[in-house]
Amino acid sequence: MKLKLLRPDQIITTRDYPVFNLHILVIFFRIFNKGQGKILPPCPVLHISSGIPYVRGKDPRSRRYNNLLSKYLEKNPKVKYFLIDGGHKTSAAAFARKLIPAMVMENDKDFAKVRKLKAKGEFFGYHSPSKTIKESIRQCARHHLGTTKFLTVEDKVKKMIQQKDVPEYMIKCYRKK
Repeated sequence: MKLKLLRPDQIITTRDYPVFNLHILVIFFRIFNKGQGKILPPCPVLHISSGIPYVRGKDPRSRRYNNLLSKYLEKNPKVKYFLIDGGHKTSAAAFARKLIPAMVMENDKDFAKVRKLKAKGEFFGYHSPSKTIKESIRQCARHHLGTTKFLTVEDKVKKMIQQKDVPEYMIKCYRKK
């Protein structure tokens, strides 16, 4: 696995708009805003070169989803990653105008390493690490199936600002920098 710092416009986020827990988002924002984001574990992502989470199936829903995803990736060449887990952390980093600490999952051994670290308590926040990269791609496809619009982390943050889903001080911080 490679550790990278990514921009919020490079990652397609999970379908958790608005975020599940505003309190966690605020805590993570404060951590990133104080320059301490390195104390949090990185967010697992898949590079599009590992596989794009298309769904198998000839039904209209599957075709619509696959078509939407293909068109989205064509129109957004900066997007190179799919977020596996960590919507709160990625959004918090973006609000604080920090790069997102990411762990690029490249092969099956990477998933085994994460599971061992999680069992020891050295890695948290990754709810259910897959066993293989193929399984992770399938899970990602199932997660996104039925979406009507893909969002990057940056798009999600802008939408949260527009809808005033977060405290004003976070909005000010994002707009200030």
